Amino acid sequence: MIEIIPSGDSIIILKDLKNLQSSILSKKIEKLNLLEIEDIISLKNSIGVVFNPYKTKSDRLIKKIQRIIKEIKIKQKHDFRTWKIPICYDEEFAIDKKEISEYTRLDFEEIKQKHLNKSYDVQIIGFLPGFLYLGDIDKSINIPRKHTPRSSIPEGSVAIAGNQTGIYNINSPGGWNIIGKTPLKLFDKSKNPPIDIYQGDKIIFHEIKKGDFKNY
Repeated sequence: MIEIIPSGDSIIILKDLKNLQSSILSKKIEKLNLLEIEDIISLKNSIGVVFNPYKTKSDRLIKKIQRIIKEIKIKQKHDFRTWKIPICYDEEFAIDKKEISEYTRLDFEEIKQKHLNKSYDVQIIGFLPGFLYLGDIDKSINIPRKHTPRSSIPEGSVAIAGNQTGIYNINSPGGWNIIGKTPLKLFDKSKNPPIDIYQGDKIIFHEIKKGDFKNY
């Protein structure tokens, strides 16, 4: 049962969603182009709908969204895409290679294969523009975030923390452990939308060598 509750005078929250429900429903609401809605924030198990309180009230918008939910059948099967993302694990890019091996007590070659041999759901897109939260990783390479985040992480860096792997799609600070890098530019702020990947899509990594990095 999806619960819809107001939060302040300009946000309503849809709670108790499964990951794919969150993605599908947020896309459905977005495509309606409702003038009173200013932003849609899709998380793993909830959606925040930011609206203009001068154009509508929360109870009216809640009723409208309840009608949307009734009109559409939210199914697990949908038009999600699978993306094959190249990654290079060369030590120039895998800057936390040593720390990851020491913590997991695994050889980096084994860590690399465990990272490659899974497909990952795009669970959330945030906390930075285009940052991809992907999960779940193999339990044996689960490693906590760094105690002290780096002040700068290069665009394209692929990292692991907890039970997730992620892609930094802009240069930014960050506290995840860097395992490699992709040459693909996945985020472009001049585009609409700025990233083609959606929550609910799948990511499969495939290894490339350092010499091939510039060919992408």
